Amino acid sequence: MKRLKLIVIALLALVLHSCIKEDRSKCPCYLHLDLSRVDSNYIHTLDLMFDEDRAGLWWMPVERSYIGDTLIVPVNKSEFDFCAWGNLAPEAIDPYRRSICPFAPKDTLWSYSRRIVTRCEDVYVTVVEQREHIPVTIIVRGNTAGISNVRPVIENVSREFTFDGSASGTLGSVTAAVAREADVPAGQYIFHTLLYTQRSATDANLILHYDSSGEARKVEYPVGEMLLELGEDISMRDQNPIIIDLVFGSSSVFLTLKVADWQRHSVIEITY
Repeated sequence: MKRLKLIVIALLALVLHSCIKEDRSKCPCYLHLDLSRVDSNYIHTLDLMFDEDRAGLWWMPVERSYIGDTLIVPVNKSEFDFCAWGNLAPEAIDPYRRSICPFAPKDTLWSYSRRIVTRCEDVYVTVVEQREHIPVTIIVRGNTAGISNVRPVIENVSREFTFDGSASGTLGSVTAAVAREADVPAGQYIFHTLLYTQRSATDANLILHYDSSGEARKVEYPVGEMLLELGEDISMRDQNPIIIDLVFGSSSVFLTLKVADWQRHSVIEITY
């Protein structure tokens, strides 16, 4: 694999102005970023962010042709919070608030972050992909005669990040979009959405809105708590896809949560 030396003027301006042979403390540290584990077929854009305690936040977009190689970046001899983002639109970055706010769901959004000490001449870091999104499928089926306007909403969820990949911002809601598959049976609804990595493992609630007998109704499920009880922490990166299967009976809803190879069954009584 070839090694590339990336000289970035914006970063060099932040490095100490001179490197005197007798005083090595004024020389930069060379940060070697190994991108060999980043798949360029999957990762289309790459943004590097550095946050030095005194120098502030640096943002460095990387050309796609460099993905898979090693970048050598001169930095101050100091300590940094470092984060790499994949498939993030530039307009989603707010350097003043130090925040990331994806405007549209990205099913390939990922990040990698760590604290780096650069008080030596060379530091080596391997960037590893970690998903920042959790695909969620919501199925509503069973005795759905007389039920209409089905609309699932996941509430109390974070929709933005700090630059280093931690969830932040005011809690909001995400409305799942109904799927348009041609083979979906009559009376069955399939919805899809994405959750980003969450600030809290337990805050997320699923609110199912629907009309029945001419009246608007809703039922609530504490899916964050239920998932955590099963060992699935949605505040952690790289979580598995989730399926929420709601089967309407005559007076009950059978709720099944499925993640990877395990599942949980619950029965929640509702009144029609």
